[in-house]
Amino acid sequence: MCEAAEQDLYAVLGASPSDTVQQLRHRYQRLALQYHPDRLGGQCSSEAESGVKKFLEVDAAWRILSDQNTRRQYDLQRRATSAGLASRLHSLSGGHDLEPR
Repeated sequence: MCEAAEQDLYAVLGASPSDTVQQLRHRYQRLALQYHPDRLGGQCSSEAESGVKKFLEVDAAWRILSDQNTRRQYDLQRRATSAGLASRLHSLSGGHDLEPR
């Protein structure tokens, strides 16, 4: 899951964290059909390779987000990463608020 942690799995599916599993499934199915290797057979090799890569990303995102436990772990990890980044930015700014007023 470390490679998946580097990218936003919700963005891979074109979804948001508030989407239901049914909404995620619908997005996954649409993207899986669009990028499925069997549907990319007539394209040039670089387009086909790009499509296969996208298909694998979509599949990996779905595998994590479709399961309640792994989705919860992923969401907690995202929040921790975001909080850690905010904390580091705050300390780098000398404790000053970086938000524009």
